[in-house]
Amino acid sequence: MQRPVVWTAGVVLALVALLVTALVGAVAGFALGAGFRPLGDGGERVVAGEGADKVALVRVVGAISQEGGGLLSFGPAASSRRVLAQLERARRDRAVKAVVVELNTPGGSVVASAQIHDKLVELRRAGKPVVALLTEVAASGGYYVAAGADRVVADPSTLTGSIGVIVVLPNVQEFNRRIGLRTVVFKSGRFKDMGNPDRSLTPEEAALFQGIVEEAYRRFVEVVVQGRRMERSRVLQLADGRIYTGAQAQRLGLVDRLGSFDDGVSEALRLARIPKARVVEYTGGGWLGAVLGLRVAGLLPEAGSDPLPFSLQYLMAP
Repeated sequence: MQRPVVWTAGVVLALVALLVTALVGAVAGFALGAGFRPLGDGGERVVAGEGADKVALVRVVGAISQEGGGLLSFGPAASSRRVLAQLERARRDRAVKAVVVELNTPGGSVVASAQIHDKLVELRRAGKPVVALLTEVAASGGYYVAAGADRVVADPSTLTGSIGVIVVLPNVQEFNRRIGLRTVVFKSGRFKDMGNPDRSLTPEEAALFQGIVEEAYRRFVEVVVQGRRMERSRVLQLADGRIYTGAQAQRLGLVDRLGSFDDGVSEALRLARIPKARVVEYTGGGWLGAVLGLRVAGLLPEAGSDPLPFSLQYLMAP
């Protein structure tokens, strides 16, 4: 009677051994492929051009958050930590004379968008011109980032603008009532469960949420006023949440020039006052960085990546 149990245990152990072997092999492959570089700056690849000088290309693709995509994310996500690390490398690299930030994002986290914007301003203060290149979508938090650049180049069909802030709170009160589900809440203060999806907001709670949104909105407007050197009254006219095409945004003063990748690079060269340069994109940080990079790619779950009940977003609403 014990043989089937022993045989099953042996099969399980064998499968575990195979999985461990495969994992070790994968790590070794990453290590060999990356030349056993330690976790750090990593390398770079040449995207275009030639010469001793460099223009750093940093891409912001997908919804912006601090950690980027997790296991259950749908579509690409832009990790602000990763973007900030690449921008810092560009700042420290003496051969880099300018930076092109390519944006294809509907926006995202208020905090993460602001962090990237502020880093672009820091680069400019360090004497390195920044060009924002708006591709398919560069709206809301994407435009917040772009406002930190010296120049903004957009495709005529780019979707941009959406200057504003949004908080979306689900309400499942009716659904729960229909299936007979009731929740019991114990709280230390009357506002502790504001946003509870099992009940409607009170007028006071709605006013608190709106106040938070308005505060973030004022920061967004100020960023556009400063970055685009526009009158506040004019920005307020444009910042009602609507989206613009790249061509419309140029006519309204939100974009400097219509063009493509090559035009963005040309602007960077002009601002840096250099005739030519290699356009380089930073790659991973060695074999350990490659393995850890699986998290950014969404192949492994992020630590603490459970969705928040709600968050403040510079996001183009679907």
